[in-house]
Amino acid sequence: MFEAVSPQIPVTTGANRQSMPESGSRTERTSAALVDSQKTPADSSAQSRTGRDSVEISDEARALSELVARDREVRAHEAAHAAAGGAYAGSPSLTYEKGPDGRSYATGGEVPIDTSPVSGDPQATLQKAQVIRSAALAPAQPSGQDMRVASKASAMAAKARVELASQQDDEQGEKSGASPTGAMTSVSESTGSASGVRSHLYQIA
Repeated sequence: MFEAVSPQIPVTTGANRQSMPESGSRTERTSAALVDSQKTPADSSAQSRTGRDSVEISDEARALSELVARDREVRAHEAAHAAAGGAYAGSPSLTYEKGPDGRSYATGGEVPIDTSPVSGDPQATLQKAQVIRSAALAPAQPSGQDMRVASKASAMAAKARVELASQQDDEQGEKSGASPTGAMTSVSESTGSASGVRSHLYQIA
């Protein structure tokens, strides 16, 4: 009897020794799972707050970047008007918007410009109209208002050319002995036509 049982002892003992590491491994994995499950709610909350903060910072940075770019564009645009308009243009007037950093940034603006013709001098009116048109179209991207001012200046230049041509015809007529009454009538009609274009201060945006 003892001899029959005795050879099985090492086999049984060996089986027990092989199973022990697996039991320990399962215990370690179970403990790790418990630790992870206990940390998950706190970690999720922290990650959620970090995500929201990142989104808010990203939105502010994007808004600030857009304001800085707009400010640079507006200032360059209005400066181009003022520089090209010379004596006929006023100083730029800007509108501002406060950024997320508390600073003010230009988001719009305009430059006043005198578009009235020079009374009794079509040549000077023509030159003035050319300056006004150049000032209106000076920025890299003229606005709709800029285009309207340029169109108005073109019309003023066209009328000035008509007056100038009429004036030159009158001068030639006087030299050749033409009727001065007819010359005066022609000039008067042209001048009346030009006065209809007379304008006050016009804004180029």
